Amino acid sequence: MTIMPKRIRLLMVMDSLSLGGTETYVLSLVKAFPSLGVMPIYAGGTGVMYESFVRAGCPILRVDLTAEKLMDPANQEHAERTLTQIMRSRKIDLVHIHQTPSGMYAAEAARKLGIPVVFTVHGAYYATEQLQQLKEAGCVFVSVSPPVQAYLDRQSIPSHLIANGIDFEQYRSAKSSDELRTNLRISDGEKVIVYASRLAWDKAAVCAMLIRAARMIRFSETLPIHVIIVGSGNQAAAIAELTESVNQESNTPFIHMVGSQMQMRDYYNLGDLVVGTGRVALEAMACGKPVLAIGNHGYFGLVDQPVYEEAWRYYFGDHDSKDRPSEQLICDTISQLLSSNESLVELGRRGQAWAKGNFHIRDKAVQMKQLYESLLQRT
Repeated sequence: MTIMPKRIRLLMVMDSLSLGGTETYVLSLVKAFPSLGVMPIYAGGTGVMYESFVRAGCPILRVDLTAEKLMDPANQEHAERTLTQIMRSRKIDLVHIHQTPSGMYAAEAARKLGIPVVFTVHGAYYATEQLQQLKEAGCVFVSVSPPVQAYLDRQSIPSHLIANGIDFEQYRSAKSSDELRTNLRISDGEKVIVYASRLAWDKAAVCAMLIRAARMIRFSETLPIHVIIVGSGNQAAAIAELTESVNQESNTPFIHMVGSQMQMRDYYNLGDLVVGTGRVALEAMACGKPVLAIGNHGYFGLVDQPVYEEAWRYYFGDHDSKDRPSEQLICDTISQLLSSNESLVELGRRGQAWAKGNFHIRDKAVQMKQLYESLLQRT
């Protein structure tokens, strides 16, 4: 009979500690794991979330695993050799990867040492060739949503479905910050819409549609609204140009670009409505905010009680969708939603209760630990 280790020494590997949904999720796991007997160590590049990982008590071993660095074959060999040394010296029991290319070199190092590897697939954007390479390396796959699981199934890659978990101590209802409202020059009583996303690819296109929809509402109705855009990306300059144009036209700066933010809870709680997808939708619901779900894949719509499970199956428009988004569709939906403050508050409460019952990080950490244990028993 195999004797399980009292504690699992886990190596988490990512490209970097930049600000994003994947990194936020990994941080949540890192904070939840120690009480379950899983001791995480991080290996990879650094970034703005470095201090957050340090405060969580996670040892950080810096290895440059960015895509640009790993284009050089000499750096590829160095990365694999360094990761191998880390796994040996830290007596790692299991490796958990989340991205490519960093995960490919970590998986190869682990394979040579006979260490099991878990690969969490966070979307349907990974190259087929890389997924097959990781499958051949012996990785065990985890899907974060049903559409991602179906995407892997089509490539004959089996996976375990374990959703992103949310830290409900970090993301919770709180009184809107008066200081934040004052800094953004938003008067009491004015409705606030928060859009949080990386400003790249289709999510930048959705952001542009939201800005134009807000313009339509501002100019055609007496409803004074503000839109706060949280995030950055390679299309941030184009979004900034559109923002400036719309603000000048209205003679009022009602579209606010605030860049990437570490304290997202403050911005969620400032909003009357959050437009987002994937993890953003879950974080906003944890803060008791109603969500209009629009993502990379397309438009889902308002997330409310009759469609909770459907929203999850679509991953809030990020991995699957009901419709194509348009400025008119977004305008009509927001206008209807903002007409009743009481219904928005109740929407938020219902969503918060559902999210807490289905996406608590503690529950997801337990599921992940059970998967780890099954792999260690097998080896």
